[in-house]
Amino acid sequence: MSSISSLLGTVTQSVAGGGEERTGQLQMAELVDSAISEKDSAIAVQAGTGTGKGIAYLTPIVHALGEGRIERAIIATATIALQDQLLGSDVPTTVEALGADVSASVLKGRSNYLCLQRLDELNEASIGEQQQLLAGTDAQSHLPSIAAWLETTSTGDREELVPAPPGPVWRAVSVGPDECPGAARCPRGSECYAERARSEAAEADIVITNHHFYGLHMASEGALLPDHDLVVFDEAHHLPDVISATSGAEITGGRFRNIARRTRGLLADSDVPDLLIRSADDVADELAPRTGSRLTISADLMAVLLAGRTRADSAIRELRKAVGSAEDSSGSLDTKTATRVERAMRMLTSLIDDIDIVINAEPDKTVLWVDGSPSNPILKATPIDVTPLCEEWLWPGHSVVLTSATLASTIGTSLGLPELEVVSVPSPFDYAELGLLYCPLHLPAPNDHAFPEQCRQEIQKLVEAAGGRSLCLFTSYRAMEGAAEFLDDQLSDAMTVLVQGTESKAELIRRFVDTERAVLLATMSFWQGVDLPGDDLTLVTIDRLPFPRPDDPVLSARREREGSAAFRTIDLPRAATLLAQAAGRLVRRADDRGVVAVLDKRLGTSRNYRWELINALPPFRRTKDPQEVYDFLRSLDLS
Repeated sequence: MSSISSLLGTVTQSVAGGGEERTGQLQMAELVDSAISEKDSAIAVQAGTGTGKGIAYLTPIVHALGEGRIERAIIATATIALQDQLLGSDVPTTVEALGADVSASVLKGRSNYLCLQRLDELNEASIGEQQQLLAGTDAQSHLPSIAAWLETTSTGDREELVPAPPGPVWRAVSVGPDECPGAARCPRGSECYAERARSEAAEADIVITNHHFYGLHMASEGALLPDHDLVVFDEAHHLPDVISATSGAEITGGRFRNIARRTRGLLADSDVPDLLIRSADDVADELAPRTGSRLTISADLMAVLLAGRTRADSAIRELRKAVGSAEDSSGSLDTKTATRVERAMRMLTSLIDDIDIVINAEPDKTVLWVDGSPSNPILKATPIDVTPLCEEWLWPGHSVVLTSATLASTIGTSLGLPELEVVSVPSPFDYAELGLLYCPLHLPAPNDHAFPEQCRQEIQKLVEAAGGRSLCLFTSYRAMEGAAEFLDDQLSDAMTVLVQGTESKAELIRRFVDTERAVLLATMSFWQGVDLPGDDLTLVTIDRLPFPRPDDPVLSARREREGSAAFRTIDLPRAATLLAQAAGRLVRRADDRGVVAVLDKRLGTSRNYRWELINALPPFRRTKDPQEVYDFLRSLDLS
């Protein structure tokens, strides 16, 4: 039996340009191999940028599959980009290098795949019916591009369709997890893209999916994914929130409205679709003023929910009556109509189930709150503690690997396994040589009224010294917009100021890379998953320590449960993880250099928690001297 070291060497040498020995990568591969050998074990590995996590866990997995020591492994990621990298590069590289007979496939949620039956129904509908189903006339213009794509796609995966159609259009040609009647009861079931993906996953040795789908798998008591001996959660710092989000319930006016559209053609002589539209409006009106807040169910909201439940139940009875009438007159429904009826029944049943979860929620177990926006409020029922679910469906029956560039020491506790220890493996990067961590102690505290203006001025000095090539991250839109207005006024003659929200994320990143002297201002969605290696980026600024909002509905419920320990068990680990993710935008390769500037002086002055935050960051050389930082940035600009 070959050692993991020699196997890893074989794989890394096959990488384009030749491989190199990385101590952290080898340590991680050995840890994963141990988890494979020890059935039903669990490990958590923090492996920073440059470690090569994918190859580290794939090498022992592919080797074990090739030898028949395990039958199947699941790899779950938080981002599509990592899924694509695994399937398109890391998996085939590892399999070919080791000469293993190992297959891999990607499996996503059903709504990610085109539904041929829904598309047929849409194409066969009248113009008026199409407008109803597509929620607007403009949406009809996307149907030709979908038809053209259908001629070339072999997967029906939404990600292949460029440009992506608007949400209402895709929802009209796809089905949700609680809507599909199954291949055996669908006229196009034998051609179904989602069923084909599930069949391929059932035969594959490695199934690549996402955290959200694995969370749904847990919530459905193991009904979605094939049996597996090992699951790897890459980007695992997202996992607790994803499991929490997928194990609750959601109610929106849009659900009522969508069901009304789907049932109108089936219940032509009934007023039930109109009543469902009324419930859609009532739900939205009742929730809109409470957006962003926890709530208890008032008498008015209870009345709206119960009325909606009654109308949904009436719709089910009307559909059954319509089916019975059709069977009395002609013996049976035609297959296509029967499929539409079953989908509608499933949607209605799912809605009723979610309403029951909300109205029966126990305050010590479930937090009710309103997400979304006033124009599209979402009532959510979220479990305060996912430990019971994890104890039953995450840990038993297979080995588990959690890995990320940043993992809080409390991640095991948040997932119901408090004894789980996080092992950190060394990064190959010499951070002390590559960059500076700058905390300007001369700035006022963030709660000082003078902070916003002085923070903007400090950002200007840093960006000018760097010659652009700067990613400026903010904890709020208000702070970002204030800085954007200031910097545009001060810098527009010398460099291009790009601001989140003015264009798509992908377009902003493209323009930033293509523009010689640019600064990009953004909020939380850019703190993670942005990859700008080389000379494209030499400065990352962070306006404040990213502690979660005190009024966050779910976290406030968890703080109440934790009591006096809440800051250290909830707020501090989250801030440390997010801060480390933001700082990780700077160094993506061994030759990247630059500055991470945290403009919140608490990082340098707080005796209570500064070291927990600093220790979560890459070990850059630390300084509080602004002139040292300006000179360093100018030297990088000149070079």
